[in-house]
Amino acid sequence: MDNFFSIIIPLYNKGEYIDRAIQSVLNQTYQNFELIVVNDGSTDNSNQKTNCYTDDRITLIDQKNQGVSVARNNGINKAIYKNIAVLDADDCWEATFLMELNNLINLFPDAGLYGINNYYHYENGEVSFQNYDWLFNGNKNGIIDDFFLIFSKLGKSPFPNSGTCFPIEIFRELGGYKAGVKITEDSDFWCRIALNHKVAFHINPLVNYYLETPNNTRSFIEYKDFQVSTTLQNLLKRGEVPAIYIKSVKKLIAFQQLSLVKRAILTGNNKFALRKLFDFRIISNYPFVSILHLGLGLIPHTVFIFLRRLLKNIS
Repeated sequence: MDNFFSIIIPLYNKGEYIDRAIQSVLNQTYQNFELIVVNDGSTDNSNQKTNCYTDDRITLIDQKNQGVSVARNNGINKAIYKNIAVLDADDCWEATFLMELNNLINLFPDAGLYGINNYYHYENGEVSFQNYDWLFNGNKNGIIDDFFLIFSKLGKSPFPNSGTCFPIEIFRELGGYKAGVKITEDSDFWCRIALNHKVAFHINPLVNYYLETPNNTRSFIEYKDFQVSTTLQNLLKRGEVPAIYIKSVKKLIAFQQLSLVKRAILTGNNKFALRKLFDFRIISNYPFVSILHLGLGLIPHTVFIFLRRLLKNIS
């Protein structure tokens, strides 16, 4: 079956990268798509870049700056096809991404979330990817039995935001991405899907995920729990987490709390990190890593940055 895709790219001050993202869509071997680019009030040359395209499958939307969640939601609300694929403006796809995504949907038509593995591109030019040959007994495609457990065990989602697709009816059912959320708005949405729907995954890396680009959220911190942690905690309190996932959801919450500690240390917010480290959920689920982060939290930030750079140069 030939599925059709509505591809959504939210764009905010990524003029340097948007051509790469758009061209990766136009160069797909599978061509059944429309592309919606939502310019979220960019102040750089993003508008000039996107206005150069004349392909009638591309729709450009301009809005005042309201954040990435609203940009994605507004783009999806304009979609004409039922399969929604999202791509960040500073990432790009390999040419066979949509073809494999189409195959994945045909294999698992009742899934609520589809993901494809990615390459990690680092600032120093290094490229790596996570090997998932063990996940589906040698198969390239499969259903992830417990997304929350895999997420917490790996210390990351098996796929990035730019490697996801979902049916538009799931988006409407759950209300889409949460407006105003700056960090983990993507994993928050995935987890809400995974509670009650199957998650299908393709293990070959076909997404290029760039870790160090301007205006990303990796160096940003808010002094509160990540949205995904808050959502999952609230769902647990309301008894809305299926019994089979309760243990793994709790473990994922602990992992997200630990991730917040790590981000706090990386941004020099050691006092906040040390306060969060005494959360019993973190200590009980990650005792050794907690001790390591406790030590890092006690090191002055300037010393920590020096040691981090030194280790990077050695490696």
